[in-house]
Amino acid sequence: MEPKKYILDKFHEHVQVNFESYCNRHGVEQDHSHLVTYMIDQNLIALPYVQKFVILQEYAKLSKEVPLYTKTLLVETLAHKFNISVRTVWSILKNAKR
Repeated sequence: MEPKKYILDKFHEHVQVNFESYCNRHGVEQDHSHLVTYMIDQNLIALPYVQKFVILQEYAKLSKEVPLYTKTLLVETLAHKFNISVRTVWSILKNAKR
């Protein structure tokens, strides 16, 4: 078995077992929503990745919903909406194009 595949299989196995325990301990259903929460709580998905994903998705959504907004206005809107700096939003957008 390829080492990368093996490690992914083991990762999946451990996440599944630990997620099941987490759900039982917290009395919640084993669903996608709780799995994402679990993975963030366990630092399996770091907050900067969550932030980047949300900003990119919201930017694309806003661009379609309000096509007359300038890029600067979109960035300022997102910064205000998520209480992060305008500079951070610009940085996320800039680095996404790479």
